Amino acid sequence: MLGRTIVALVLVLMTGSVATAQALFHVAENQVPVAVIEVKRTPQFTEVRLRALAALRGVCWTHKGVNSPYLLGGGRRHRFLGGDAIVDCPARRDYLVGENMVLRFEPLDAQMSEFSLVEGEGGENQMVDPKSSTERYWNFLRIRLN
Repeated sequence: MLGRTIVALVLVLMTGSVATAQALFHVAENQVPVAVIEVKRTPQFTEVRLRALAALRGVCWTHKGVNSPYLLGGGRRHRFLGGDAIVDCPARRDYLVGENMVLRFEPLDAQMSEFSLVEGEGGENQMVDPKSSTERYWNFLRIRLN
């Protein structure tokens, strides 16, 4: 145990900062059966962990372009950088109940206490006019952080 503590302390001293993670449960808008379960903040990125609350079919994330997801916080968009257990559209994958996916974005400012995750232009348009959207986008609005 002491060895792990020393290694962690050395890493903090080398990088000059500490990563913080917050467990939470914030469900998506529009009855999408997905929840944000953790947000991890480092100086290099903000990581958002999502969990499938039901079996999901044909899920993909647009890595670049107008429908690339972003974090909206502090009056600016924080760009999508990549993730784990996800695929880039048009490829698709299914998720079982309880499976996680991880999305990484440009880092949120340390003092920021609320942000939204928006699935690009499609997610924006869906919020404005839900009936006009042919696809179901995932938006997580007003996620509160400690």
